[in-house]
Amino acid sequence: MNIAVYGGSFDPPTLGHMMVVSHLLLNDASIDKVYIVPCYQQRGKTLTSFGHRMEMCQRAFGVLPRVEVTAVERFLGGESLTVRLIRALVEQAPNDKFRFVMGADLLVTAPSWEGWDEIEKLAPPLVVGRAGIAPREPGDPTPIAPLVSSTIVRKALAERDYREAGRYIAVPVCEYIQNNSLYV
Repeated sequence: MNIAVYGGSFDPPTLGHMMVVSHLLLNDASIDKVYIVPCYQQRGKTLTSFGHRMEMCQRAFGVLPRVEVTAVERFLGGESLTVRLIRALVEQAPNDKFRFVMGADLLVTAPSWEGWDEIEKLAPPLVVGRAGIAPREPGDPTPIAPLVSSTIVRKALAERDYREAGRYIAVPVCEYIQNNSLYV
């Protein structure tokens, strides 16, 4: 099976995240499944609880076919490292082929990541374009994700502006956030 691995804080998951996954499913026939992997902890960031982020991801991505939201990072524990995640997935399913989904904005820093050479070998990157990131060369990915960030959404949510936040997140995610008084 060919599996695209899409990780991140998903704090909260946005329509931009959903568009990336939809694009992969609709435009890359080689992808059999997409794993959504909320990170457990992120260096230098305080995140909403893992349980809440998992539930929001289920509500955002659960409507899409061939998508699995996985809690593998909970079992790895501690600070999330992409190389550690990829190693664990390969170990669990050695016959599957993995691709690491990353935004074009990360191309500049990725070579300095711990284990980048191993990531490239075990799960060759699938680079997706992002609005606001100019292609560096002909053939670079076309932007597929709108210029929206979880930071913009969290700001609206902190002000309890659910109408504004709802422009960037799925209705079931917005309802979950409101019902659980997250980000206020």
